[in-house]
Amino acid sequence: MSGRRAGPRCVASFVAGVGALLIVGCGAHRPALVEDSAPRREATLPELERLLADRVSVGSYRALVTLAVENADGSASVRGTVAFTAPKTFVVRGLDPLGRDLFALTAEGEDVRLEGDGPAIVGAEAIDAGLARWLGTVRVADVLRVLGASHGVVVDPLDVVALERGEDRYALYFLVVDGGRARFERKVLLERTRFLPVSEEWFDAKGSGRFRVRFDRYAEVAGAWRPLSVTASSGAGTLRVEYQEIIPASR
Repeated sequence: MSGRRAGPRCVASFVAGVGALLIVGCGAHRPALVEDSAPRREATLPELERLLADRVSVGSYRALVTLAVENADGSASVRGTVAFTAPKTFVVRGLDPLGRDLFALTAEGEDVRLEGDGPAIVGAEAIDAGLARWLGTVRVADVLRVLGASHGVVVDPLDVVALERGEDRYALYFLVVDGGRARFERKVLLERTRFLPVSEEWFDAKGSGRFRVRFDRYAEVAGAWRPLSVTASSGAGTLRVEYQEIIPASR
């Protein structure tokens, strides 16, 4: 495992505790990529960081999607559209079977607004209950996180990152120093043909996984690889976004 910008003693202690196990998630499927038929490649940590940084810049697009939620209260799903305007504006519309608007969720950075058949609701926490009518119990912040995660892995230049190389997967551990000890707060698994993200997981201060996003069914869209299936899981349940079609704004 290799890393950067962390004290050698601190990272060494961390690496010893990580172990050698990697999570092997569902591989990407055609039309995206068949991992077994493509040669595995090698990459250094700086090369991976540059690659991920280049990919995370996504142009404007619109997409047909299905949002599905499963939790202890049951399951629900709604079809709709997602319109993304670079650099950070999402508009998610839920549609009824006749194509009429059920709701419109607009997010521009921290500003979030939900419009439906009643008064508009402003603020992510207030909107959580507003979506229950169509999707059951789901946090708006989680919906937006999943949509953002589908664009790629964000790597900040100030992040402290360690790389673990496995035969089938590379793992990136994003480290923080807490109480004089290094721990990881995020883990990203990459397949080894095009180094596409397989999963991204966030951890709490005790090292327990609290939110995991899995990426499947990669397809090439406007020269970039995009996952057409994104599934988030946590103690509260699962949220899945399935993309039926992604249309770049230039088309």
